Amino acid sequence: MKAEQVSCVIDYPGHVPAAVKKQPLSTRVRLLVIAHEAPLTTIAETTLASDKMLEVTVKQTLPDDLTPFQAAIIGINDEPERHAATLAKIAKALAHIILVPDILTADIARLAVQFKVSDLILSSDIHNGLYPALAIIADNLKQHAKMAESITVVNGKAGSGATFITCGLAELFTQQVDADIALIDADFNFSSLAYGLGLNNRYSINQAVKELDKLDEAAVRTMMSGKNKLHLIGNSPFARLHEDSVTPTQLNSLSWKIRQTYDQVLVDMSKGLESQTLPLLLQSSCILIVMQMSVACLRETKAMLKEMRTLIDFHQCKVAIVVNRYHKDKEEIKLSDIKTVLEVDTLFTISNNFALANQRTELGKPLASVANHKVMASELAHILRFASSLAKPPASSAKAGFLHRLLRRG
Repeated sequence: MKAEQVSCVIDYPGHVPAAVKKQPLSTRVRLLVIAHEAPLTTIAETTLASDKMLEVTVKQTLPDDLTPFQAAIIGINDEPERHAATLAKIAKALAHIILVPDILTADIARLAVQFKVSDLILSSDIHNGLYPALAIIADNLKQHAKMAESITVVNGKAGSGATFITCGLAELFTQQVDADIALIDADFNFSSLAYGLGLNNRYSINQAVKELDKLDEAAVRTMMSGKNKLHLIGNSPFARLHEDSVTPTQLNSLSWKIRQTYDQVLVDMSKGLESQTLPLLLQSSCILIVMQMSVACLRETKAMLKEMRTLIDFHQCKVAIVVNRYHKDKEEIKLSDIKTVLEVDTLFTISNNFALANQRTELGKPLASVANHKVMASELAHILRFASSLAKPPASSAKAGFLHRLLRRG
């Protein structure tokens, strides 16, 4: 037998770059990174680009238009005098700048003072220092930026009435609050929210995400269908099946832009929990879970809540159960049992009115008249005041809208 050959060569491990120490950011930041080499380029294209609270654009040279950005990181790896003109242009457009030089010299320090940069981090310390600097910028932006609350209405079981509840809350909001509300129809099979509100979708979510980089506040308002203070964006039928269907990342970015444009956002997730629309749920300040009084519905709602708790910190948003089509004297399941089984403390009920709900969904026709039901208007008002910090008690002089069309006397 041949003796086994034993190698005497020692394989030393190669250099492993230090991991960036990430930390949560309080608000989303649209970030421009101007860099030519590692480690800044690598960090920008990997760690920063994968952070859902950052919208990162990496360039080697200064872009002509700086309006899409809120902050900039600039790498300096040669003579600082060459960067003075770039810094001057950025400083005029952006209040938040982070400089990342290879070494700290007196000239670089003077540039930082001259252009009032937010922070100066050596490239050798960027793994430790970058996120604390970004966190300070995010906190500052959050204090001064307009960011609407987002209320998401989601079915615990398909067909429980999320779209109907969304329509009622939207019209009630326009009657009670002097503010603009944006509605996002997150049904990528067949958007029906427009039917209940008497609107036409002239621009779809699929179309909007193709122009994300160009969507400033004026463009966002243009793409929405609306009347008075109510604005809607939905989808073309079966948009989910298109090759260019919206990705979760695109939907996340679009939702942030809408929240920065309007005073309140209301999302209809009638299809329940889906990976494609999950970013809308993660941005919610309030989640309303709609169900009906049946064992099957309770079972599915419980399963959905179990999954949601692995994705969402319920301590960071308000959560409530909305029992739709509730009939107090005919229900075998008690409301207290629902709270116990679902482990949710807040529960609302919407009275059973089959005629109203049937007219709402039949052939997509808007409802013209049904029997008067003031109790339902009051129930929706309670939900709205829980969900939105902008909501006020209903005014007696409210204009006719969805609820009035639904609830007036025949």
